[in-house]
Amino acid sequence: MLVLQALERPMSSKELAKATNLSERTVRHALKVLKDSGMIREIYLLEDARKRLYALNPGLKLEHIHDGIKISAL
Repeated sequence: MLVLQALERPMSSKELAKATNLSERTVRHALKVLKDSGMIREIYLLEDARKRLYALNPGLKLEHIHDGIKISAL
């Protein structure tokens, strides 16, 4: 959930690793799981197709609750 919480704006996997203090490998795995579940989307950069940013899907809303995060559709 740390990766999901950190996605306040589109970020690269390196930026997410730094923001969450997790290894890049752990972040990449979390991004794959979140992407496969439809919670986030992958954005390819036109200037360099090798680079990608990750962002919450437009219909997803994160609500911070006492015990963690509640995820709901808008």
